[in-house]
Amino acid sequence: MSFFSKGYTIRLTVLLAANILFTATTAVGQGFTDDAKMAAGFLESFDSLSAKGGSISAEDVQKALVAERSGITLDLAKPVSKELTAHTLYEKAKSATVITGVAYLCPRCENVHLSESTGYIIDPKGVVITNYHVAATYAFMKDGNKPKGFVARMADGHTYAVKAILASSKKNDLAVLQLDTHGDVLPALSLADSAEVGDKIYVLGHPKGIHYFFSQGNVNNKYLEEVGEGNNKFFREMMSVSADYATGSSGGPVMDIYGNVVGTVANTRMFLHSDMNAGVQMVLKNVVPVESLWNLIRK
Repeated sequence: MSFFSKGYTIRLTVLLAANILFTATTAVGQGFTDDAKMAAGFLESFDSLSAKGGSISAEDVQKALVAERSGITLDLAKPVSKELTAHTLYEKAKSATVITGVAYLCPRCENVHLSESTGYIIDPKGVVITNYHVAATYAFMKDGNKPKGFVARMADGHTYAVKAILASSKKNDLAVLQLDTHGDVLPALSLADSAEVGDKIYVLGHPKGIHYFFSQGNVNNKYLEEVGEGNNKFFREMMSVSADYATGSSGGPVMDIYGNVVGTVANTRMFLHSDMNAGVQMVLKNVVPVESLWNLIRK
């Protein structure tokens, strides 16, 4: 007579299979981002770079932003035509998406602070796209803060100083940065020609210090946005999307299902019910369409 009953053998087999599956899943499962550790490492990297000479000065960024140069020579990757799984797209985008860091001293302490935003690489030689207002934060610092440096951190921890502003557009809220890569060849994202209303899109950024936050949605609208004040009002091309992001995601890539960039995160706009009822009805997520980027970088 067998020591094990048929029922016991079946249960034991199921338990062993479940244990093997759990062990395998644990072994290959994705790790968890330690945002505090990442932020501390970024600041430590800045201190190291600063000791070696630092980055472009705030004064030079001011001059470049005021000049608003356009038309630059780039080594761009060809657009991708094969649809990617969401996770594959995330991993690809993560390797080419940076944390931009504006380092400064505040009037209340002697510690260096880093204001984080987002950017993405489009040329392996270290050409990064971000917002004009991100670069302007460094160039035109307010509230008694003193600029100390402008840097970018890769997902793998490598940190590079920003050495030049290659092009910029205040109207379209875009800036093209050149990193001092010391010859390193960096992963880059390709640019699409455009996106259409209804297209599925993905966004990667660092909202409120939550690094490499990945969201998905659709293109909701492409429209002319009126901006500016008084006699300085003008219209610009904008695109709204339904993917989530927040402060810190500025300059992040908005990508199609192939991983091609179709826009750059710009701002949010809150719609209230009325002046009498301040209840929030909708938050518009505005991104700069890739068409505006093409107009800036093409010669």
